[in-house]
Amino acid sequence: MYIHEKIYEKAVSQAKKLTVTDIRIGIGYTIVELDEKIAGIAYSFTKELNIQSCTVLEDAGCMIGKRADYLLEKIFSYNLLDSSLALSCANAILNRDQNSIDYDIIEAVNKETSVAMIGYFSPIVPLIEKKSKSFVICERSLKENSYPDYAAYFELEKCDIAVISATTIINKTIDVLLEKTKAEVAAILGPSTIMDKEIFQDTNATHLCGSFVTDIEKAKQMISQGGGTKKLKKATKKGCVVCL
Repeated sequence: MYIHEKIYEKAVSQAKKLTVTDIRIGIGYTIVELDEKIAGIAYSFTKELNIQSCTVLEDAGCMIGKRADYLLEKIFSYNLLDSSLALSCANAILNRDQNSIDYDIIEAVNKETSVAMIGYFSPIVPLIEKKSKSFVICERSLKENSYPDYAAYFELEKCDIAVISATTIINKTIDVLLEKTKAEVAAILGPSTIMDKEIFQDTNATHLCGSFVTDIEKAKQMISQGGGTKKLKKATKKGCVVCL
């Protein structure tokens, strides 16, 4: 079973008992709020949407008030915005601040380790460059000194530490990437991360490093106004679940 299928199976029974109370689709992130005052966020692939008209989603204006499993079912869609909505919904249901530790992936990096980063995490790039033996970045939208995204299939086989963006859950490349890595530490990183280790059983993932929404109103405000990861720090709390 693929990761996105496992997410659906784990969350669907709870989703049928919950209602969508608010949705904000920002330039950087998407947030879904459900009743019981819970919310989840995921990355918005705004640059890769196949937009044919000024209406991006046909069900715009009709999603609030529906049962949460209506959104969750979109996780099977190949439309990246549908998938972001579904993952935000799943994160609201499954990402609870339980069994989480205060952990930073930088702690695992030293002069004996080679690191492969899949997706560009600009705040930690200089830290890894400074601490690691070797460091490569594989990124779809090429940055300075990065390799193209398809280089990941080769770089993951020879690194000691793999840092994999949780956006790969949204575009459904996560399964292949985890199969490829032989890394001792393989961390899924970013606010889109689903922090439920049962979902990643029987994979090579070792750490699930994501975020809990701590201030829903502030998070919605930030996302609605184009805020990204730095701005969301004021409305979220980092967490990490160890899969080992």
